[in-house]
Amino acid sequence: MSSLNYREWDIFINERLKARGDICNGYYICFVPAFTMAQQTIGFLNETCELRTSHPHLLNVQNSPPIVEFKSNVLEPSLPLRIYGQFDLVKDAREQIDSISCYLDALSMCTDFPLHVQAIQFIEHNQGLVFQATRRPFGRAVGFEIEERSVAVSKITNDFDGFLAHLKDPKPRLRVAIRHYLTGMTLLGLEDQVPGLIDAAYMQFYQGIEALLGTSACDEAKKIISWTNMIDPRLAQIVCHQVFNVRHKYFGHGNEPDFHAISDRGPEEAVRLAKQSLVARWLCRILIDSESQSRLPFLREMRIYGAQGSDEFRGTQDELKSRFWIDFGQIKEIGKRVCKLYDATGCEIKPFDFPVEPAA
Repeated sequence: MSSLNYREWDIFINERLKARGDICNGYYICFVPAFTMAQQTIGFLNETCELRTSHPHLLNVQNSPPIVEFKSNVLEPSLPLRIYGQFDLVKDAREQIDSISCYLDALSMCTDFPLHVQAIQFIEHNQGLVFQATRRPFGRAVGFEIEERSVAVSKITNDFDGFLAHLKDPKPRLRVAIRHYLTGMTLLGLEDQVPGLIDAAYMQFYQGIEALLGTSACDEAKKIISWTNMIDPRLAQIVCHQVFNVRHKYFGHGNEPDFHAISDRGPEEAVRLAKQSLVARWLCRILIDSESQSRLPFLREMRIYGAQGSDEFRGTQDELKSRFWIDFGQIKEIGKRVCKLYDATGCEIKPFDFPVEPAA
């Protein structure tokens, strides 16, 4: 599974010092989320090391610090970690942020604890605050329009008992899919201040799809969809083709050679990849709803925000060609570009061609 690390940062720099082009001596303060065991790990580092950007300097500690149990305090959402070094006011700020992030990743591996940073400050010994960067989350929003409320009323009236029965059914297929779907929705609703939540949400929706279809093979999944009790099985097969191939390239396998190069390319590609979680969510939900009493699909408006505005996925071919287009291998491989489609008997029908670049 990839880790969609690229984020934008809100950056403040002391303009007076920047105009002078100084290289400042002082220390970084890295604010780490106060997860369980974070205080213990940071306490250990403070007691045993003086962290320097060149290399951690081990202090002369006679006795190992005691291991103490720690429960995170919700009143203290982040913990500070100090790293001594320099900040170059002429050098690109993003490059220096990336350098500190890599430093913390290396330290994380040495302490077996994720030291993901939410904010970074640099304090110059004489001038005070020189630089500050705060990590931006991906913007997400869920609407609840008037017409959506009427659908929710209909679902409660017609489908509540059926959903409840499935959730109590000892046969786990639909129960497991519903749990995956709700977990994915929970992850999308969280503020994404650490890497991995978008990735995890995508995989929850994908696993819900696998649970319902009983296969991880794309063509087999499309054949199963072709005879399901849904309103537009052809469209669902097209979406399934993209969901399965995106999962394979970006979220499922570490041996794909270029997925990190693509996903870390910049904010546009990061948002493009993040939006795929909405595509997977759509497919998972309509498959669940196709087995409900009403068969009425219900997806509340959900958007992911980027520099060009916000997008929601409503399940159309045009969206897959334009705002939700992504390189999942169709540029180089004809087998991925040409999406085989099937009728209810399992026979092939006219295929769908995925474009090799997004429509204008």
